[in-house]
Parts: sequence; C-alpha cells; structure tokens
Amino acid sequence: MTYSAGIRKELIDRSAVPSELPARAMVSFAAFSAVSGTVEAAGEGWLVTLRVTGAYLSRMVERMGADLSFPLRRKKTGKRDVSLTFFVPGERRASLFFDFDHWWEVTSEQGLEPVFAAFYLACGVMSDPSTGRYRLAFAPFSDSAIPLMTRLFGYAGFVPGQSRHQGKRLLILSNGDDIARFLLLCGAHHALLTFEERRSERELLGQVNRMVNFDEANTNRRAQSISGQLQAIVTIERLRGLDSLPQALAEAAKARLKHRGASLEELGAGMSPPVSKSGMSHRFAKLRAIARLLESKQTEKESKK
Repeated sequence: MTYSAGIRKELIDRSAVPSELPARAMVSFAAFSAVSGTVEAAGEGWLVTLRVTGAYLSRMVERMGADLSFPLRRKKTGKRDVSLTFFVPGERRASLFFDFDHWWEVTSEQGLEPVFAAFYLACGVMSDPSTGRYRLAFAPFSDSAIPLMTRLFGYAGFVPGQSRHQGKRLLILSNGDDIARFLLLCGAHHALLTFEERRSERELLGQVNRMVNFDEANTNRRAQSISGQLQAIVTIERLRGLDSLPQALAEAAKARLKHRGASLEELGAGMSPPVSKSGMSHRFAKLRAIARLLESKQTEKESKK
C-alpha cells in the first residue's frame, strides 16, 4: 500500500467511528459534492452524483448517504471510478448548498476535520515523504471548486500553490510544516506520525551529509593551501635558498617541510615563541609572494638570453 493510499484508508476507517459532531455526515456530504459532484434538479429536490475511487470509499459514501436518509438512485461502476447518485429532497437543501463559512465561524478548527478529510478522499494524493519530496495535491472534478477550497484552506492558514495537469487545475501544498498540519486537521494522525518520522530521518541524513561535505571541503581547501605553501618553499629553495629568508619566514618554511600535513595552528604551536594561526598564515602569504617575485625575475632573465 502506498503512503497516499494509507492516508485514504485511515480516513475511511475513521469515518466509521461515531463522531462527536452530529452534523459531520452532512458536512462531509457537502464537501464531497463541492469537489467531486454534479447536481441536477429533479422534481421536489436534486439528484447529486458523486464520483469516487475504490470500493472502500464507495461503501463509505453509500453509508454517509444512508446516515443522511438520501436514497441511492443509481450506482455505476467504471474501470477506476464509481458514480453514486443520491436524491436530496428540497427540505434538505442545506446539506447540498452548505454554508461552509458559517460552519467555520461556529466550529473553528474542530469543524475542518470532516471538510479536509472529504477533500483528500475525493481528490487528494500525496507523495511518499521518504523520497524527500513533500507534495500534497488536490484535483477537484470541476475548476469551480477551486475558490471554495482555497478559501477554506485559508482559514487554516494554508496558501496552496496552483498548477495544471492534464487539463485540470491543482491545488498543491509543498511545505513540510503545512502538510503535517493538514494531516493533523483532517484526522490522519497515524499518517502524521509516519510523516514526521520520515521527515526527521531525511532531515537528519541531510544534516549528516552537509557536515560530511563541509568537512570534505575543508580538507580539500587545506590540502590545496598546503600544496601552494610547499610549492612556494621549493621555488625559493631552488632559486635563492631558504637561508636567504628572514629568520621568521625561514623557520616557517622549514617547519612546513618537516610537518607537511600539519595545520597552521599546529605549526604555530611549534614555533618559539608560539605563533597564532593568522600569524602563520601571514608568513606563508609572504613566502608565496617572494616565490612569485623570484619566478618572475627568473623568467625575465631567461627571456633576455
């Protein structure tokens, strides 16, 4: 089972548990209708057709309709989707043309659970966080649902991005903290724990990789610096001799030749008196400058021959 399917199963299982909110089934039905339904007038009411994916979700929606006493008029099973058509009588129009904004004012975040759960079950899909990619996407049946979903997501502080795929507009959450909060609010608590565990593992691995890369970069820089120092010392020794150098520079050069892998701090500690890292760095900068000057003069001399 994929991670996304695991979220779906958890939400379906959770819907079978009696809710403390008596209106949960009505809110869920209204949310499903908004993002995956079509409505047509029929006598003293409306025919509402909901398109869902999978037998488990189909049974959940059938149970939801039965809880609301909405007769199931038609059920059509396709290759991937199941279409369920319910009759909603005129006196129950509030279940269909639902005032989500008033619902938010009355219930606040507690009331977002059935709404967000329905959004995910109807048109949501999420990438596996163990891949390092955080992406929660919603593809409603009709673009007309986008403004409603965006507004309700905004009540929770989400600002989803938008994209288009195969002619459909998508709402996308790609921030790890936003996705974790969505899983909390929609009631997918086991999926949330798994998400946080995998996210922590990825972040820890990222920190380790950054530390290793940092150490490797430092090692490379140090190796390049030492190579430059040795090259300068060899040039001076070949063209003039180390004894031609001032005492401090000669001592630094000889220390480097003797301790080729030592750090500047280690070389400085062996000086008498000890020299700081910046002091040793300054001495080797002078040695490189002298070597460049000697090479320049040598080149000029050879060109005159």
